[in-house]
Amino acid sequence: MPRPRVFFDFSIGSEPVGRVIFELFNDTVPKTAENFRALCTGEKGLSAVSGCPLYYKNNIIHRSIRDFMIQGGDLTKHNGTGGDSIYGGVFADEDLSRPLDMEGLLCMANRGPDTNGSQFFITLRECPHLNGKHVTFGKVISGWDSVVKKLVQVPVDEKDRPQSPIVISNCGELELRKAKLTEATKFKESDTNRKRRDGRSRSRSVGQEKIRRRRKKLKHTPSAETELTTADGPKMVENGTVQETEEEYDARLEREERERMAEAKRRELERIQQMHEHTYAGHGGVRFKGRGRMKFVDPELHQRR
Repeated sequence: MPRPRVFFDFSIGSEPVGRVIFELFNDTVPKTAENFRALCTGEKGLSAVSGCPLYYKNNIIHRSIRDFMIQGGDLTKHNGTGGDSIYGGVFADEDLSRPLDMEGLLCMANRGPDTNGSQFFITLRECPHLNGKHVTFGKVISGWDSVVKKLVQVPVDEKDRPQSPIVISNCGELELRKAKLTEATKFKESDTNRKRRDGRSRSRSVGQEKIRRRRKKLKHTPSAETELTTADGPKMVENGTVQETEEEYDARLEREERERMAEAKRRELERIQQMHEHTYAGHGGVRFKGRGRMKFVDPELHQRR
């Protein structure tokens, strides 16, 4: 089961900056990851405690410290003193054993043990002094150089508050799914399979080169793009062939190559067998074996001896 992925679309003032995509560690901290995921989609509606929307959209980054971290997610007061959660107030820490040992980690901000809410921060470097104090529940997998580094450049005041508002203009969850198989795709795949069968007599090196060409072609073909949707509706949807994960795709190519080699070997053995059967038939069905020497013996000389 793949880990969930969510996104933030950031703006500085009214100027869009770009999208940051996070992968959530729901396998090790499921409760914390689910809280953040639901706050990205806004699916929980209004909070029963604060009455505020449980939604990160239009929330701000209220704290930015260069070469340390950027912090946001205060749903109630927007200044770092408030927050909420889908569980109705604060909730307990889960796994504190994961170290803050790199940039791009997504961690819960808190006021002490077991005070997690909606506030989070993104590390800009390793922070060993925070190990064991904050739950690490995700990481940045896209948008680091193009977005996060731009956010850090926004000037701040003496309290580390950005002087230009850094806004989460949109957010949601990304969903990986397979595109529908069309009639044109079926015809295309049948044609591809026919060409593959016709080329099975080639050598192994030629077959490997064919795989590399097909992989490169599919990689740059829009119809092979993964279809992503968000909670707000379809996003980045491309029509195309049936999708596979990269691992499934590599496994299929290896399997097809093994089948091609096995078929080529079988045909070669059949050819050799047919050649020998034709040779035996030319000798009246008698097969001569061995490497002995043949010579003529005169019967008269043989009897005199």
